[in-house]
Amino acid sequence: MNMKHVIYLPMLLSALLLAACSSQPIQFYMLSAETGGPSTALLPADTVLGLGPIHLPAYLDRPQLITALSEHQYELDDQHRWAERLDDNIARVLRLSLAKQLGIEQVVRYPWAPRQAIDYQISFDILELHQTASGQSRFSVQWQLKKAEQVMLGKRFECSEAAGKGAEASVAAQSRCLTRFSMELANEIAGLGSMHGR
Repeated sequence: MNMKHVIYLPMLLSALLLAACSSQPIQFYMLSAETGGPSTALLPADTVLGLGPIHLPAYLDRPQLITALSEHQYELDDQHRWAERLDDNIARVLRLSLAKQLGIEQVVRYPWAPRQAIDYQISFDILELHQTASGQSRFSVQWQLKKAEQVMLGKRFECSEAAGKGAEASVAAQSRCLTRFSMELANEIAGLGSMHGR
């Protein structure tokens, strides 16, 4: 084998491998949250809950699923992506879940119309939503609850779920975290409503 073949063979193998990878279809994923049954302390049916704004850190404001390889290194997965904007997905899931748990019909997404009357408003700062190299799905969010523009409550929610292998398992684990977050929100809102008469 002459030197030309020695040089070109690795290049050819690399090109074939690249072509094989690029031919794989992109997989798309969405978060979900189990709605379960209504909470024990329902709000009046005409209560209006405002959801948002929801802020994403820049590293999550992109379509790719993300894995933290270390404290400082993150990997974007071009073959596995969110099916819609991540903040839209989270908002839609929480709207459905909170409405059912609280027994209300109106959960409106920020920004709402200026004339829209809001009884309670929840705003979010998503801090983490990714998988770690050890197989844990991390979800962390700072949230704030207002009533009539007055801050009533502010907390941080953190969740870590064993995800197993693969993107689908990772998203399923993150969805379990979102379910737990939704239940915590519903309990806090319902408790506040019972204390303040709505």
